[in-house]
Amino acid sequence: MKKFASLLSVVAMTGATFAAGTIAAGAVTPEAAPTAASSGSCPGKGTTVKAKESVKIRKTKKLNGTAVGLFPKGAKAKFTACTVSSGQTYHNLCGWDEDNRWSPIAYRGMKGWVPTACEI
Repeated sequence: MKKFASLLSVVAMTGATFAAGTIAAGAVTPEAAPTAASSGSCPGKGTTVKAKESVKIRKTKKLNGTAVGLFPKGAKAKFTACTVSSGQTYHNLCGWDEDNRWSPIAYRGMKGWVPTACEI
């Protein structure tokens, strides 16, 4: 996990963007990472993401954070920030053994955080 976080930092610093599920040759990212990027200094904001599994939208980047609503499987939402953010580590969620990345989304008027592993 630490190697992956370091790789994401390098990608962010170099201005690289996500494309087709990869960020660098030979480095595979989770399907959950945003797959399209807008131009400019904020590549993720406004990107459409799709729920891989139904997951609660949380006020904070914690599994026990207050739920503001549900992001149902197959639904589409907008990414509301430039990048994903670190938060509470989650285990065995949406096909990932361990991860701590959270994505800020807006879905049907609700804004909050979802585990990045749960979106495609």
